[in-house]
Amino acid sequence: MLDRLAAVGLVDDTDFAEQWVQYRRANTGKSKRALAAELHTKGVDNDVITTVLAGIDAGAERARAEQLVRARLRRETLGEDNRDEARVSRRLVAMLARRGYSQTVACEVVIAELAAERERRRV
Repeated sequence: MLDRLAAVGLVDDTDFAEQWVQYRRANTGKSKRALAAELHTKGVDNDVITTVLAGIDAGAERARAEQLVRARLRRETLGEDNRDEARVSRRLVAMLARRGYSQTVACEVVIAELAAERERRRV
């Protein structure tokens, strides 16, 4: 049955994977690693996953992480003491980790964006 549907073009894993990645990146900010896990859970072949995710470069992924952190930081209260900043930092790193970003990328992005936000609020 599936062979007939695939032959007619009604079942196309590559098309599904491309649409899934486009939607999930735009609406949830998931990383390549998280998207690969989701597609694997849905039964998409590893070759298709690799092909679809090859279009996402590290720079674009980092830019998306920066965008997510920047948006969240605008809503956070940053006090004068370091406890507030440590709490916010932990929450932001955890948010990126839940979206599949590596700890290295998450920490680097959070440190840079916290510094930029402190400077922005100072002016």
